[in-house]
Amino acid sequence: MKDKLYCPNRHCQNYKHPPADSGWMRKKGFIYTKRIGRIQRYQCKKCHRTFSLSYFSIDHYIHRNLSYIKLLDHLVSGSGIRDMARAFHCSPQMIINRLMRLSRRITSVCAKEIHDLELNESVAADGLENFILSQYFPTNVNILVGQRSQFIYMFNAYHFKRKGICTEEQKIQKQKLYRDACFERKAASHRFREILDYLSTKADKSSLKTIIIDTDEHPIYRYQFNNHRSLSPKILHRTTNSLVERNYLNKLFPCNYIDRQIRKDLAEYIRETVQFGRNMNNSMDRFSCYSFWHNFLKPFRINRRKGKYNYHCQAAGISLERRYKIIQAIFYGISRRTEDFTECLTGYQAAHWNRNLVNPLNKKAV
Repeated sequence: MKDKLYCPNRHCQNYKHPPADSGWMRKKGFIYTKRIGRIQRYQCKKCHRTFSLSYFSIDHYIHRNLSYIKLLDHLVSGSGIRDMARAFHCSPQMIINRLMRLSRRITSVCAKEIHDLELNESVAADGLENFILSQYFPTNVNILVGQRSQFIYMFNAYHFKRKGICTEEQKIQKQKLYRDACFERKAASHRFREILDYLSTKADKSSLKTIIIDTDEHPIYRYQFNNHRSLSPKILHRTTNSLVERNYLNKLFPCNYIDRQIRKDLAEYIRETVQFGRNMNNSMDRFSCYSFWHNFLKPFRINRRKGKYNYHCQAAGISLERRYKIIQAIFYGISRRTEDFTECLTGYQAAHWNRNLVNPLNKKAV
């Protein structure tokens, strides 16, 4: 592990370009913590910065250990934040913090390891509607899913004003809430354009002749596809009416399948629930953790004997050896330098990484 370490000092030469061996650092005493006990400390020979190996861990600067694997199992089984807090005998804020750490580790590892993944299948894109804070602030989560693998390649989200018929009391309440609310202009167009940008970069690396992206007949999808300047000529757009029966033969089956699984597994997406999201950044943390579990840990089919793939990532072209390395890097690997993966992030992922996703009322909530 030492040959992969680097100096924590960003202004040190050993931060960006550490030597291949561990000769750039030396042992520098011990430190005792209640969480781990006795810890060996090291010192950089260049800038004399001291550090320990726990600095590079996902559990850096915490006072209590929680099992991230068990936490992920609870999350994808319909448990809410307070439900998990009761199960782990801790506070809800600790659960939120651990999910944020896990989400950031997933983002950094997957952005670097899957950046060169070739797109060897057609895809489908659709939106999953939910809400943040209250039903007056609906949220649309756009997902890009592989047709054959049901692999979640990308997702982003935005909130908008409530649609439909409202009573007089609801109209008054909407006016009060929307006075101080912040809505991004043309958010639906911007988010779908990000999906097309991502798809265009993947199509350039793909060896397929044509890649079909299936959507419903929403006019924004058609307009953005026809007016996208840098879109690869390999990509074709195919629309399907939303009223068509949602079975396996439906071209939007991958998105419908993901929608059904999320409605079943994530507590805040269950219909008529009281466990709705209060914070956009925290909500996307949970969605990021779920997408990782779906792509790399969930079986591709319940009865594996009938198929040749064990996991969704394997069906998308990721070998089992590479999948094992990604899982090890997420749960047990060292923290990556920000400069190593920021270029691989999309605009929405960068905003999420920096915790810049705005809440409708810009309130800090649980």
